[in-house]
Amino acid sequence: MGLWAHEAMRLFHDRLVEEEEKFWCRDCIIGVARKWFGRDANVEGLDPGGLYSDWLSRDYKLVDKETLFDFVSARLKVFQEEELDVELVVFDEVLEHVLRIDRVLKQPMGHCLLVGDSGSGKNVLSKFVAWMNGLSIFEIKGDRKYGIEDFCGGLGGGGGGGGRENV
Repeated sequence: MGLWAHEAMRLFHDRLVEEEEKFWCRDCIIGVARKWFGRDANVEGLDPGGLYSDWLSRDYKLVDKETLFDFVSARLKVFQEEELDVELVVFDEVLEHVLRIDRVLKQPMGHCLLVGDSGSGKNVLSKFVAWMNGLSIFEIKGDRKYGIEDFCGGLGGGGGGGGRENV
């Protein structure tokens, strides 16, 4: 039940912006759970603090935040040494974002649009998750003259190719 609730939150709740919408979505998911799984349905996945991952075991399951924090901190330190010259700090929102990105990249044809202020870590966190999963990175460098031909050529031509190997 917890995994079902967690997936429902990722599919619907994560796309919402306003707190009012998020509360409404959470209430709807609880209502569906109680309707179809009984009044006493355990909806632990609706706990914003509940983190699901398969990084600590082979199974995608609820994980201890402290253990995950230690694991991600250690892997991030190696990533920084190998890939970056910048020191990164792990905090709760970083854990949540890397797990969301990880979940999306592991799905067939998985894709996401990360929106936020410049310098907020979207690029670095995406590269970190790709590195964790052994994926290569292909970045689009757009400018004024960048067009659809450039986009298609970059994806299909020597630039990056499509598929799971490339993010």
